[in-house]
Amino acid sequence: MLDKKNNLELFGDFKERTINAKLRFSAILFFLFFGYFLITLKIISLSASYNKELFKNVFKQNKLMSGFRADIIDRNGVLLATSIIQDDLVVNPRAIRKNKKKIISKEISKILPELDFEHILKKLESRKSFVYLKRSIPPKKSNEIMKIGEPNISLVQRYVRHYPHKKHASHILGAVNIDNQGIKGIESKFDKTLKDEDFAKNNKLQLSIDINLQKIMDYHLNQTINKHSAEGGAGIILDVKSSEILAMNSLPQFNPNQIHKMNKKMEFNNATLGVYELGSLFKPLTAAIALDIDILTEDTVFDARKPLIEGKFTIHDYKPKKRKLKFSECILYSSNICLAQVGNKIGEKNMKEYFEKMKLTSKPEIELPEIAEPILPNIWRKTNLMTMSYGHGIAISPLQYVNAINSVINGGKFRYSTLIKNKNYNENLSLKVISEDTSKRVRKLLREVVRNKEGSGDNAEIEGYSIAGKTGTAIKNKKNRYIKDETITSFVGFFPSYDPKFLVFIMVDNPKPIKETFYYATGGTVAAPTVKKIINEIIPKLRVVPEADKENEFLQHVNLTKQF
Repeated sequence: MLDKKNNLELFGDFKERTINAKLRFSAILFFLFFGYFLITLKIISLSASYNKELFKNVFKQNKLMSGFRADIIDRNGVLLATSIIQDDLVVNPRAIRKNKKKIISKEISKILPELDFEHILKKLESRKSFVYLKRSIPPKKSNEIMKIGEPNISLVQRYVRHYPHKKHASHILGAVNIDNQGIKGIESKFDKTLKDEDFAKNNKLQLSIDINLQKIMDYHLNQTINKHSAEGGAGIILDVKSSEILAMNSLPQFNPNQIHKMNKKMEFNNATLGVYELGSLFKPLTAAIALDIDILTEDTVFDARKPLIEGKFTIHDYKPKKRKLKFSECILYSSNICLAQVGNKIGEKNMKEYFEKMKLTSKPEIELPEIAEPILPNIWRKTNLMTMSYGHGIAISPLQYVNAINSVINGGKFRYSTLIKNKNYNENLSLKVISEDTSKRVRKLLREVVRNKEGSGDNAEIEGYSIAGKTGTAIKNKKNRYIKDETITSFVGFFPSYDPKFLVFIMVDNPKPIKETFYYATGGTVAAPTVKKIINEIIPKLRVVPEADKENEFLQHVNLTKQF
């Protein structure tokens, strides 16, 4: 009986201890979970505070966010590209109360109709603490949005690129992306320099171009393209003495302030990235080679009585004279038949040697990333020599041609064209291409092309200014197929012929015949008159004074035979 009682007491004591242990364990678990809950709340609270603080700190950086770039100016100090401050609309979605998000989205969509309600709401429902609602928002719109009164919507200031002249010089200047990184043109080529803080604070990048000359060329080339319903074009104005580009364009153009509206055709740089068979523009180059190696004189006679047949090819003249021609007449009348014979006489070795000196066989150099390689035949057969002599079977960019023809007319020395002012000031013209005498003789031949009423370039003549030049009309080559009814028309003019200072090149892509030009669409009827208009307008700005005495002296004293 006593044992039973003792056993019951022991059992009761054990039960009590068990209950107490369970209570203590439960209490411990409670305090653990409660502590975890408090810690979690604290973390959430700290995270929210951090996000708010981070969001606020971003707003405090309004004075200098990012993207500051050095200014770009033209040769006269006129501003071409600069950095301005614009507002971006940003939001902290995590801090906005859920029941307010739809209301705020509707309000913003009314102020910014280009952003629909769903688009805004989706951004406000993001779990992020920093979201862009709209970049580059106008001040009037941003003020309206701030009046909504939501503290978690604010403005962040940043630098954006501004181009005051819009489309003018767009293919030279290029563009930047939304993060102010250079993606085209000068902006891309000099991206690192323009972004450098020390450079940007103390310097401007000065180009060789004159924005006034650029606008003149843009206007007249645009007029020609519209008049002839052409597909596009390109132009270059060059300072012959320094090889500085004073203007260069490619049409159609784009507005670098609105790169989102740019399409592939606008983006493409016809002047440096496009390669074309330029036709008769190559004849002065061929003439320079032939005269320099002394295989002919201006009086050498070539048979142009009938088309020239070589294998399966037949070479015609656009306006055949059907008689024998002196070489000077071959250039004057732009005879393919004559120049094909000259190309054959020059031979592969000489042609390659001179083409290399003129930098026609390699990629040209310029301060732009958009540069094309020339297209040349793999094997230089007899037919290739004949066709290349009058500008078919070889495709180069307008820039590459301007470099080559400048080496012919400037006294015979090659130097790459540049877009940077004074870059070549202390550099010597080290590469001799042709003799100075050959250069003079070619210039006289090209003066006749414009001065003589029978010349193909007579539509470029301006009395008193001694314009010289050459027309080009080439059947368009698309994917190794010649399109009979499509042409590339061009004209290169320079003045004064006795001492060239400036060169103007114009190319028009596939102009259509019109009544005004008697239904012709050639270099002489389309490009040459355009160059004349451009030169007429830029002459006063370049302060070129007519000097008739010097031209007469030049025409009288330049020998028509090789000097030894």
